[in-house]
Amino acid sequence: MNAKTHALKVAAAKVLSEIVNDGYEQLRKDAEPEFAELRIETDCKSLAVKLPDGTELGTIAIFDGPPHTQVNMKTIAAIVANDDPDMFVEELVPEALEDENLLAFVRDQMPHLLKKKIRDDYLKKLYKRIDANGYLKDRAGTRIKVAEVTRGEPTGKFAFTAGPGARELVWEAWQRDELKPLLGDLLKPAIEAGEQS
Repeated sequence: MNAKTHALKVAAAKVLSEIVNDGYEQLRKDAEPEFAELRIETDCKSLAVKLPDGTELGTIAIFDGPPHTQVNMKTIAAIVANDDPDMFVEELVPEALEDENLLAFVRDQMPHLLKKKIRDDYLKKLYKRIDANGYLKDRAGTRIKVAEVTRGEPTGKFAFTAGPGARELVWEAWQRDELKPLLGDLLKPAIEAGEQS
């Protein structure tokens, strides 16, 4: 085989792989509304994927909707006050910035103009420790509810996990013409090209 033939095979295989990939992405996009409806109506979290003869290929996991978290800062502040009081910083309330007296005077003479705030870097660390259900563990290991987490409506996003031998099983089903009615126009050129390489 010469360089021109190799170049043609590489170029054709690349174009075919892009065709297949685009088709796959469209199939996923078409499937998501169906999976969303199934998850919403029946709370189905996964589907066993089977060939027409009943042979299992793997599972489709249908994801929850995206989380929406409403953090209760008073509860987090109480945890920080108990566990890490040094993680608070003193800040002037906005009104104090207009006062001619600075922080030292305000602290001594006008403490009502001061407020405490958790250090930003420490707060970010705490946010990362909030679990999927809105709980944060304090230093003693007690789980304390600090946020309300609600899930948006499922979007239909999903993942496929192939079972053992799925690749071979799909190829055999393709050769028996069992999958061609479902995927024929999309995959046939790419599979035939792969068969010949």
